[in-house]
Amino acid sequence: MKLQTVGLCTGHDEAVVRGDPETESFSVIYLKQGRVIALDCVNNVKDYVQGRKLVELGLSPALSAIVDSDIPLKNLLPPTA
Repeated sequence: MKLQTVGLCTGHDEAVVRGDPETESFSVIYLKQGRVIALDCVNNVKDYVQGRKLVELGLSPALSAIVDSDIPLKNLLPPTA
């Protein structure tokens, strides 16, 4: 099992699971006031690599898009990121 994290989840007010933990490949995305502040990615390098920018930029994508594992996290970035 491989766990990769970015950001600190301290102070989050919401945590959502992206993917299915039963498949042992998923991510937990932590938000504070709608902004992505951290990710814990289990066996999910793609979410880790793409999600780093969400944390770095402090973006607030739609929750429905965050939890939809069919939507790559890079699609939630602004065009210039």
